[in-house]
Amino acid sequence: MPELPEVETVKNILKPLIEGKTIKNVEVYYDRLVQSDLNEFKTKLIGQKFLDVTRYGKFLFLHLTNDLVIVTHLRMEGKFRFTKEENPRIKATSALFFLQNGEFLAFDDTRKFGLMYLSDEANYKNLKMISKLGIEANKVEEKDVDDLYKKFSKKKPIKELLLDQSILCGIGNIYADEILYQCKLNPFTKGNELTLDDIKNIVKYAKITLDKAIKLGGSTIHSFHPSEGVDGKFQEELLAYGRVGDTCPNCGTTFHKTFLNGRGTTFCPNCQINHSLEKAIGITGPIGSGKSTVLNYLKTKGYATFSCDELVHALYKEPAIKAKVSKILNIQFDVENHAILQKARKTLINFPEIKKKLENYIYPILEERLILILQNNDKIAIEAPTLFKAHIEYMFKKIIVIKISDEQQIKNLKNRNDNVQSSKSLNKDYSYIKSPKVKFIEATGDFETLYKQVDQVLED
Repeated sequence: MPELPEVETVKNILKPLIEGKTIKNVEVYYDRLVQSDLNEFKTKLIGQKFLDVTRYGKFLFLHLTNDLVIVTHLRMEGKFRFTKEENPRIKATSALFFLQNGEFLAFDDTRKFGLMYLSDEANYKNLKMISKLGIEANKVEEKDVDDLYKKFSKKKPIKELLLDQSILCGIGNIYADEILYQCKLNPFTKGNELTLDDIKNIVKYAKITLDKAIKLGGSTIHSFHPSEGVDGKFQEELLAYGRVGDTCPNCGTTFHKTFLNGRGTTFCPNCQINHSLEKAIGITGPIGSGKSTVLNYLKTKGYATFSCDELVHALYKEPAIKAKVSKILNIQFDVENHAILQKARKTLINFPEIKKKLENYIYPILEERLILILQNNDKIAIEAPTLFKAHIEYMFKKIIVIKISDEQQIKNLKNRNDNVQSSKSLNKDYSYIKSPKVKFIEATGDFETLYKQVDQVLED
């Protein structure tokens, strides 16, 4: 659906084309387009001249002589088309205004959701569809912020409230995603959880985003164009909307897409944290550092414990996932077949691009399963060797990172019969771990010392 910037662009294109032009006749080919009396719409407009085109929110107002005003909303795919063609009507045309000098103004609407309503200068602003509109999202002033704060204080997700035209008007699905991403607000955050500073940020980024989009002629998304042969440019500037599967430029996390009241919603789970999911204890560290030992210790303390390695192993058994992995690796993959598993590991070592493709496929599925675990458990510990690589830091309130010396790590690996050829294969880079949630502990081979460190982390 075209939003404020797109409708503003339509206004700016349409105004110079029809200003001063007289309507000679009106044909309506889809009666439900006109929400007022259809006969009056077709007869009262004859002989009237277009004087101006204005906009409020997503509504356009065509001002004519005799104080008449056509109130119109483009809805999903409505668009105006100014033409001098001999046969101006096309399949999508819902209404046609015959103008002077063989000119036509067509309203084309493939999905037939658009509307028109004939009113007058004295009453059009009092129509229910107009009077209920809130302040335009890019016109909020400092004096309006306190009132907005009260209006947003509802037990509804902030994404839903941003789409409520009675609070702020002009924002739709595209710009709601963009604004929330820039504000670092999760779309499921309830309005009554927002601070005054959150509201100020929404106001700030709504103005920045909408004004920039207006300057670039709006966004041309899917089948919407502001006018025949005219494309907006703001879709090239979109930071979040439509970028599901891409990586967040701030943190490298894969953008997620979910649905909120049926509306597709794209967000970065790591920058836009859903704090209701931020509740597990994470355990990570290099191979052979004792992650499973710590996980088992937390199980004795009443935690529901989960291993990402075990979860991924189970995923690989699912027929659809097994088939997709086979296609990625170009082998008949079977996680239970030792020989095939060794062949798969060699492929991933020798071909980093294949490894990346597999990770990009399996990590989001693992993430979905972990979210279900978080939603159905309260006291949780998760062993996640690739926690940071998979960008799932947002799921944890604390992250235990186990540090270990080369000597102790080699000893541990030999005790479990893992083949270690050199210290270069131990994979112990801690430099990239920057999260403030991280608590480092040392693995020395002494279980009692290890458990005391874990207890200290839990108490902090």
